[in-house]
Amino acid sequence: MLKKVGQKLIGFYCHPDYQEDIIGDLEEYYELHSKERGIRYANRKFFLDALLLFRLSLLRDKWFSQQLINIPMVKNIFKTAFRVFWKQRGYAALNILGLTIGITASMLLLLFVQSERSINQFHTDIDNIYQVMEHQTYSGYSYTYESNPGPLSDHFKQDMAEVEYMAAFTWVEERLFRINGQSYKEGGRMASEDFFKIFDVKFIEGVKEGSLTDPTKLYLSRSTKERIFGDEPALAKTLQVDGWGEYQVAGVFEDVPEETTINFNFIMPYEPWKARNDWLLDWSNNGIRGIAKLQAGVDFEAFNKKIENYVSEKQDGEESVVTLFVQPFGDRYLYNNYEDGKLAGGRISYVRLLTVVAFFILMIAAINFMNLATARSTKRAKEVGIKKVVGSSKFYLLLQFMAESILLATVSTIIAGLLIMLVLPPLNTLVDRSMTFSFTQLNHVGLLLSIGVGIGFLSGLYPSFVLSGFNALSVLKGTFKTSGWSNGLRKGLVVFQFVISTILIISTLVIHNQMTFIRNKNLGYNKENVVYFSVEGALSDLNTREMLKQRILDNPNFLSATYSNGSPLSVGSSTSGGFSWEGKVDQNQTNFYIIRAGHDFVETYGLDVIQGRSFDKALSTDTMNVLINEQTAKLMNVEDPLGVPITFWNRTGRVVGIVKDFHFSSLHQSIEPLVIGLRPEDSQVFSVKMTGQNVKENVAFLEKTVKEINPNYPFEYSFLDESFERLYRSENTIGTLADYFSLIAIFISLLGLFGLASFAAEQRIKEIGVRKVLGASIGNLLMLMTKGFMVLVGLGFLIAAPIGYYFMDNWLNAFEYRVDIGPSVFIIAGLASLIITVLTVSYHSLKAVHANPVNSLKYE
Repeated sequence: MLKKVGQKLIGFYCHPDYQEDIIGDLEEYYELHSKERGIRYANRKFFLDALLLFRLSLLRDKWFSQQLINIPMVKNIFKTAFRVFWKQRGYAALNILGLTIGITASMLLLLFVQSERSINQFHTDIDNIYQVMEHQTYSGYSYTYESNPGPLSDHFKQDMAEVEYMAAFTWVEERLFRINGQSYKEGGRMASEDFFKIFDVKFIEGVKEGSLTDPTKLYLSRSTKERIFGDEPALAKTLQVDGWGEYQVAGVFEDVPEETTINFNFIMPYEPWKARNDWLLDWSNNGIRGIAKLQAGVDFEAFNKKIENYVSEKQDGEESVVTLFVQPFGDRYLYNNYEDGKLAGGRISYVRLLTVVAFFILMIAAINFMNLATARSTKRAKEVGIKKVVGSSKFYLLLQFMAESILLATVSTIIAGLLIMLVLPPLNTLVDRSMTFSFTQLNHVGLLLSIGVGIGFLSGLYPSFVLSGFNALSVLKGTFKTSGWSNGLRKGLVVFQFVISTILIISTLVIHNQMTFIRNKNLGYNKENVVYFSVEGALSDLNTREMLKQRILDNPNFLSATYSNGSPLSVGSSTSGGFSWEGKVDQNQTNFYIIRAGHDFVETYGLDVIQGRSFDKALSTDTMNVLINEQTAKLMNVEDPLGVPITFWNRTGRVVGIVKDFHFSSLHQSIEPLVIGLRPEDSQVFSVKMTGQNVKENVAFLEKTVKEINPNYPFEYSFLDESFERLYRSENTIGTLADYFSLIAIFISLLGLFGLASFAAEQRIKEIGVRKVLGASIGNLLMLMTKGFMVLVGLGFLIAAPIGYYFMDNWLNAFEYRVDIGPSVFIIAGLASLIITVLTVSYHSLKAVHANPVNSLKYE
């Protein structure tokens, strides 16, 4: 079969003078290959050789000269195309508008997708860089964290030959740099000496070699250096780091690209920080982050099997809850969701969703073009018939109609490029990106042209074959009719458009309902009118903190104040063996989250104490006692947890109160066991509850009061409700994008429907005239005109409803607390599709119905 196709291919493109020799040579090779490798290989080789032999020099003379480079023919094709566009201006404008919006929307989505996929990809050796991760297993369920055991970085590289470099680094911490009486607060990390050997940033001052080995030297980003030193060189300059002493600038590196999961404005050496955090010496303590570069060619899955029990081995055989593994750093951003120790997707699901939406929008625009072109085919039938009679070939007509399609797409593409440049800045603000588009960037222009010309070619292919294939005789005799198959395909494409549009409407409604549910759900604490800021500088002193608290509460606009190691939205500490009670059986089988708080924590956040009491300022022994949530009370499995003796991080006390369960993480996770200890000395966050009146004046008062006590640090604050919203930034962004692009998809669909309604009204104008003469009412005529489209919309809804339910139910499963997809979603989606369709179709239907039947029935 392949051999015959190859022979026909040569016969198609090759000049007759060369055919016999070429086919003869290929036959000789065919016989040789069939003997040595078999018939199937010989057939494949014959076809491949025929394909690869294509040369311009071998082209048939007539085919080459008359059909490819005939200049008058090409001129005529373009002249005819422009005449058609001018004659059918409304039709051309409708097509250009639909294609422009479709290309613009899909290109914007693809730029965002490209931005998402570029995260962490700027590293030269990205294929060999891995984030060191761990699973912690409690009661048979595995939780996944980026944290590592404290001593890991000191041993991993030495023990594992597969590891070329290994670096430990902290979460982002803020430091106050002081020089010449000026203060600069920056966020950065502490990292061990291999960090810059793995993390790919370019040094513009100093050198990477030997970096992070001297505990008195630090490294700044370009932007941080410019804020502190301006245009002057920073190398060897000395900075006073508040609370840490003097550091010399040993290097300046280019700003870390925005496309990263590890951001920082400075890097300080790890050893001084490690010396202040002795918990890092214990293999059972986890918290530090790790990044490794493996030797080239290492199979990371096999490596993961090798290291999974590494921590247990380091604990002298003591069973550990930690299972170590590495994840490719290039995948860390998109594949960030683990369930019970198994990778379960992450942001990649949103990327795939938006890619599909971009593809669907393009398809809707292409379908519009095809439908409008084939629907108006009867308008071009006489033109095709006459051209065929006077000698035009089918190939010439095919070229003409394809040229018209590609010209329309090219115009749309150019306008789309301008629209993209206009819309991109507000889109960047929405999605918090710095995406760019320019006609001077070849990759952008290439992507845009490939979309534009590709959609022009593909959407013009079917109409071109349909129009060029008309029978000249039947057209000129007046017996020509469009085929039932063509009409059926057109209706099928309309149904497909409404399937996509209805799915997008359903998705938008479900996302909106879930986000409304999240905003309105009772979280178990009061997030309104709570402002918080960091405990730093002078506020690190407990007495100073108490003085500030009293000064704030002297103002009647403030109801309560407290300090803690975090807000209810940032409970990062946890322990398995650090909390125990009389009768506890499995010492390491449960992970308890920890809040270390000062007095009035319960009152400031509005927690509900359902048993016992809160911490009492009059009882100094409360620093030994704890509050627990309902989940912890259940896990303790005692008749009455109140008063039960406990040991919490080397302090022995009792449970004095039980607070109602509250959400201290996002609604993607269930509420976990929690212990609240009275440990004001560990505080990092100062929280204040306001009355809600005169918010601006109250914040100004806070700033003034804090600055008086802590003048060296800038006053930077956050509102708890705004921080809560940021937990769902991804969902909010996707929801907003879904809103906008669903509207765009629906609008493009309606453009096509508008054009088809115009064509349908034009085709049935005489029928309507006859019916009016015979007494048909306007209502009956409107129903006659719209019912066909309503059936198509209804069919599209029936197909879309189960598909939309399936995908959105899967999306909702990522939330531990979620809404149900009720019938109201489908009723609203169906009615919206129906009403929009009726309104769109009614314009042309009303025009046709109100037209004078005399004009429509008189002979041409």
